[in-house]
Amino acid sequence: MSNVSVKTAKFESDHQRENLDEFVYLHIPDILNQAQYDELFGYQLSSQGEYFNKDVFDALIFKYLKANDFQVQESKDQLLNTLIWRKNFNPLSAAFNETHDSKFDDIGVLTNYGNNEANTKIITWNLYGAGGNPKELFKDLEKFLRYRIGLMERSVQLLDFTNEENCFMTQVHDYKGVSFLRIDPDIKKGSKATIQIFQDYYPELLYKKFFVNIPSVLFWVFEFMKKLLPTETTKKFIILNHSTGIYKYLGDEVPSKNYGGKGKDLELQNVKEIKPPVYGAHLSQQLFTNEVD
Repeated sequence: MSNVSVKTAKFESDHQRENLDEFVYLHIPDILNQAQYDELFGYQLSSQGEYFNKDVFDALIFKYLKANDFQVQESKDQLLNTLIWRKNFNPLSAAFNETHDSKFDDIGVLTNYGNNEANTKIITWNLYGAGGNPKELFKDLEKFLRYRIGLMERSVQLLDFTNEENCFMTQVHDYKGVSFLRIDPDIKKGSKATIQIFQDYYPELLYKKFFVNIPSVLFWVFEFMKKLLPTETTKKFIILNHSTGIYKYLGDEVPSKNYGGKGKDLELQNVKEIKPPVYGAHLSQQLFTNEVD
């Protein structure tokens, strides 16, 4: 009988459940010791910690195992690398402590549609044509990554990892106003770096990813790209040469303007008041205090 209870888990075999138990009870302490860090998405992973939430912990660890087909060693490596990266990059700071360049103000929107179907409630909208010249967004890669990871981290805070109806997010990449005549090297480099970070350090969070306002003549590019990525990833992609039909996938709460729904304009739906979990807030406060001192 397993001692790990994951409300959002769907085990396909006893072997998978046994691997989860092994991972939790035999390897997590060693991983935390090696990383010298115990925070993931604002939650504490150390079972002895003041802010530990077992239900969330079980759900997060399950995601790492599922992302690695329940192979224990691969799951260990990915979690360890994630914690080391979080310790160094500090995505919580990017999300809650830092002020980003004003050129990013209009390109990222978070919405929370509480009445939508399972796992289409939390949506990150990436409006790459809304900020003027897309090339300017990627010119300083470090600034772009801190902005984009901060946005990702804020969207993660809207998820409920103990609720199977709301433990994944959906992303919309809207390319309205973006020229596809020539892919700028900085854009290509920035996009590649962002995709790699999400793939490495944010596993099993994506429900669907929409690419909208893509010229039909470029559909072959995405079909080619699918051949280079895991099937488990590409089956989540939906590519549209328009945006007004997206409400058929995401529900009527999406904006009527541009997206065909019945909702208010997207900028009026933007969820701005987002707080990290108590452990994340504790670490953010510590960081702020250290900076002031």
